[in-house]
Amino acid sequence: MALKRVNCWDFTECGREPGGKNTAVLGICPAATEERYDGINRGENAGRFCWAVAGSFCNSTAQGSLARRLESCLKCDFFLKVQKEEERGFTLLPPK
Repeated sequence: MALKRVNCWDFTECGREPGGKNTAVLGICPAATEERYDGINRGENAGRFCWAVAGSFCNSTAQGSLARRLESCLKCDFFLKVQKEEERGFTLLPPK
């Protein structure tokens, strides 16, 4: 049986997933609904690929484009967790 992979909203407990505790105030995170990235790094929608989604939150602050925030994402505990768990199957950048 494969290990269940944790998505960013579960790891950070941000409450911005659909039905989450903070959606009324902060809205739904675009990573939680970005279906184009479903399955990347074995996540739900972009739940394990949040760094590639503009408007996702980091430390309770909305982030801009990938190019603008990649440096901070590379230091993020969740990013490092996904990278370690996925090993050679890790996807850093969106497919073309």
